Amino acid sequence: MKKLILLSALILFFTAAANSQNWITTGGNLQRNGISEITGPGSVASAYWTVNSTNTTAWGNSVYTYNDKFVTSRVILSPYTGRVELRNINTGALIWEKMINASSRMYAVGFNEDAVYAHDYNTGILYALNVSDGSVKWSITSDMFPGNTGLLFACDGDPIDKGRRINKNTGVARWTNNYTIPVGPDGGFCIYGNTYYHWTGSVVTPKKLIAIDLTTGATKYTSADLPGDGDQENDLCIGPDGTIYICRDGGSLYAFRDNGSAFVQQWVHTPGYVVKGVGKDGTLYASNINDPSQQGNSNVYRLDPANGNMLDSAQTRTPMVYFAAGADSTVYIATGETSNGRYVAFSPNLQTVKWTLNTPYNYYSGPSLSKDGIFIAVGSGTEIKAYKPTINIKPVADFRASKTLISMSEPISFFDQSSFSPVSWSWQFPGSNTPVSTQQNPANITYSSSGTYQVTLVAANAFGNDTLIRTCYITVQNETGISITGNEIPGKYELEQNYPNPFNPATTIQFSIMPNAKAQMSKVELTVFDVLGKKVEMLVNEEMEPGTYEVSWDASDYPSGVYFYTLTSGDFKQTKKMLLIK
Repeated sequence: MKKLILLSALILFFTAAANSQNWITTGGNLQRNGISEITGPGSVASAYWTVNSTNTTAWGNSVYTYNDKFVTSRVILSPYTGRVELRNINTGALIWEKMINASSRMYAVGFNEDAVYAHDYNTGILYALNVSDGSVKWSITSDMFPGNTGLLFACDGDPIDKGRRINKNTGVARWTNNYTIPVGPDGGFCIYGNTYYHWTGSVVTPKKLIAIDLTTGATKYTSADLPGDGDQENDLCIGPDGTIYICRDGGSLYAFRDNGSAFVQQWVHTPGYVVKGVGKDGTLYASNINDPSQQGNSNVYRLDPANGNMLDSAQTRTPMVYFAAGADSTVYIATGETSNGRYVAFSPNLQTVKWTLNTPYNYYSGPSLSKDGIFIAVGSGTEIKAYKPTINIKPVADFRASKTLISMSEPISFFDQSSFSPVSWSWQFPGSNTPVSTQQNPANITYSSSGTYQVTLVAANAFGNDTLIRTCYITVQNETGISITGNEIPGKYELEQNYPNPFNPATTIQFSIMPNAKAQMSKVELTVFDVLGKKVEMLVNEEMEPGTYEVSWDASDYPSGVYFYTLTSGDFKQTKKMLLIK
């Protein structure tokens, strides 16, 4: 099987994402359940800081945070334009702002250590922007509604759009699954483990829950038909135990479990509450229900996860639109969409209001819990405010690396960026020259073997400790597998590490022909060899123009083991290793 895709040649860093203290997408995490490890402010009587943007906005937009920075959007209606602003989370100071052109309608849709992600609703293009200066790393066409959808992220940091996994290095889709949805563009998709969940069906065909393999993009299975209206726009929400909650438009609330081979319905509740998030104890929080007798009520409901029955409710004047749950079990909601827009902090049973913050037209600006408990409030106008708790609690671990794609023996450094003032650190770097470290910021960490490695940090203070494990975080390339011979200048061709690696049964190999190659048309060969040097398969053997290409190799007919693939063009030759495990 071969798949050749042409794209612009881009060389980018390969890093990963985690959200222990970071609000990387709508709903905070890949399950979109609002659960955070952060404890937010207990009061909003006094702001931590207040700034006024030079750009007014008609409504508050989503806030995404990573470490000590946050991004949000400023949108006006006449003319309809928008830009994104990256700011310091501790001061509110502007770091940079971005519009692609004068007619851009830029909305922030995600943020991790790799990039700020923004979508231009005018052109339908998704951009990855460099965190340092807002410059464009890559762009790709994307059919999404950027106001409230938000990207998700794979283990290695690849952004996940609707039915598509995008290579974070190049902006090229690793896979696309063109399943049908009733109303588009639409978000609502979630990730749990290595599976992507959404709904499928048209406005005139049955609606079903769908499971897609996050590595291959293949549809694994769908649920039985879920009765309801012709459209389906209510979001999915996944609990920390993997239970999937989906409320059909005009229908019931369903709870499903994925047993690895099929969806198993746990229960169905009629009428259907629209679940917006999950509490620390597993209870569900929902907005108005699909019940004509309740239309006009503006309540938030607490539901029993065992059957969907109502446990408690609270009147909120305007409906709950977004939800977050703090580490101390405080429930935060955003009402949004009106001049009565507010943030409200409740006790877990919704019977006590801890504080209320009036924020007109916090339209898409849900509650976000960020580093050191900082809570950022954005509504219409120019003002942005932040609130911070004054508490002494155990840390929330977080870290980053200076690089995450390295060669063997190449030294890298790690940097602690944990919340709530840790005083001791315990690192684990399995497979490295320094398996453990107690330094705050370990340096000169090297790896002698190629592969993908996880990193663990335990951060502690007098009040306790917290552990963060980032899997598939460090990728080490086989330096002995790269050779450039003859008179060609390095940099005219590039062969990337195959993905996934190890793999079964298929993998993708990417290579680039740079514009400064010897001729506009280059004869290129991409060949697979076994461990004994025997040629297994010729994947490419043709003249090609400058650009970046992806080729899929299906190894279903070959045994497990080590294989090599070689890119040859003129005097250029480059070889890398891959591992097939069945």
